[in-house]
Amino acid sequence: MSLSARRVVFVFLDGVGIGPPNVAVNPFLTTQLPTLRRLFGNAWPVTLDSRPLGLWAEGEHARLYAADACLGVPGLPQSGTGTTSLLTGVNAARLLGQHAGPFPPAALRPLLRAQNLFSRVRQLGGTATLANAFPPFYLERLERGRARRTTMTQAALAAGLRLRDIEDLKRGRALSAFITNERWNRVAPFIPVISPEEAGVRLGRLAQSYTLTAFEFFQTDHAGHRRNMLFAAEVLSRVDGLLKGLFSELDSKRDFVVIASDHGNCEDLSTNQHTRNPVPVVVWGAVAPDAPVIRRITDVVHFILHHMEKD
Repeated sequence: MSLSARRVVFVFLDGVGIGPPNVAVNPFLTTQLPTLRRLFGNAWPVTLDSRPLGLWAEGEHARLYAADACLGVPGLPQSGTGTTSLLTGVNAARLLGQHAGPFPPAALRPLLRAQNLFSRVRQLGGTATLANAFPPFYLERLERGRARRTTMTQAALAAGLRLRDIEDLKRGRALSAFITNERWNRVAPFIPVISPEEAGVRLGRLAQSYTLTAFEFFQTDHAGHRRNMLFAAEVLSRVDGLLKGLFSELDSKRDFVVIASDHGNCEDLSTNQHTRNPVPVVVWGAVAPDAPVIRRITDVVHFILHHMEKD
């Protein structure tokens, strides 16, 4: 198999589920999200107990799938096993015997090294990058073996990818984990604060050079744990702006964007815990007629590879 000329951007949003139809606790229902809503006729899904997992909404250039993040394992889904499942297509929670996180347990690291999405793209002859910029203190800790690494970071390093740094961010060739650079600007004034839309434009331009470009955003999970509606609305608006800029730089007939999460959280602010809600998987671009249906988070990597491979 070889890879098609299609470019794929994978946007990982930590802690985003499909929430209840309750405006008092679900910020997706009260926040202005013009980019996301426009994809699906100005609507956003809510949980319906009798509705089967799979395709829940479809627009001109997009589909929204509801995907199970519990994977048949008791307890609340966690980031370590959830993101490992998302990036490998293997049920990491069942393999481990429990949900675990926030970082992947040592027992899962061989799986993550051998089967992560970055590595598989490179094995097929493609190129891959992680768009996040890492501050100097983190890269120094990493060299000393003292840095805690998210699942996405571990996967990128296992695939031999270079982590982007402050110089990449300065040149517009990387993104802040907070999207708009404001935290970088406080300690490095030469890094300008940018709008979420400009960050999306930069992500789209970066993607022109790679087969697979990934971006990891974790403030959505923080918003769920804080149970603060105003903060959640700010975070979701930032994501929506990012997507607006990203879509403006890509071709929906050729390129592909997949937005997915590892577990629910910020969609239900009645609790500060993760949820068992299905997670939304938004696919922007031309979906192949024979595309596999996404019903669980382990289906996402297979869906991506299906659209990247050709005979």
